[in-house]
Amino acid sequence: MYINHMNPMFFCFPYFYQVPLPQNFVKEEVSDTEKEQTVQSIQEQTNASGIVRGKGQLWSNDEVKNLVKYYKQYNGDWKKIIKHLKGRNISQCSQKYRKLQDQEKRTKRKWSNEEDRILLDSFELYGKQWIKIAEKLPGRTSKQVRDRYVNQINPIINHDEWSEAEDKIIMKEFQQNGPRWAQIAKQLNNRSENQVKNRFYYTILKKYNGELHPYLKIQN
Repeated sequence: MYINHMNPMFFCFPYFYQVPLPQNFVKEEVSDTEKEQTVQSIQEQTNASGIVRGKGQLWSNDEVKNLVKYYKQYNGDWKKIIKHLKGRNISQCSQKYRKLQDQEKRTKRKWSNEEDRILLDSFELYGKQWIKIAEKLPGRTSKQVRDRYVNQINPIINHDEWSEAEDKIIMKEFQQNGPRWAQIAKQLNNRSENQVKNRFYYTILKKYNGELHPYLKIQN
């Protein structure tokens, strides 16, 4: 008898043949309640757009503002909050909010005398390598370290009374270039950029234009 080995039908199981299931195999039924819970879980992790951003996706400034805004508005109800944050889920939003709170606590923490001493000593060694200096100060960021030194404890900062000539320079530079405080400070005698900014908003605005600092306007 000739057998055509190239005929694929020769190797097929008959259509009526069925592979028996193991005796201990039991098909698991999923209840309607479990289905609803699964759907609800997915909805909680997905925002209204149906898109979840990948892990590590950077937050934009607008997203951070909206996160803080809607957290206060909805009193921490994440299901409502994520509806306003396209592509973010509950886990991402809650983790980001906790990080913001931790950062705020670090920012508001007062500087100790010991921290100032370490900062001054480190500056003598590393100069303006703020990241390296911040490593010597646990809980402080490079920005905080830089701002503390430049605006507060730099030994060359001039704390004398402000002169009329200095006020005129600040006003002139502001009118020409806007609020470039670091640039304006270079035109003055060892004034920090923070000193210049505060002088402008709290004194010069009122002195020359009869205006108050925007914050003071709100308070009044």
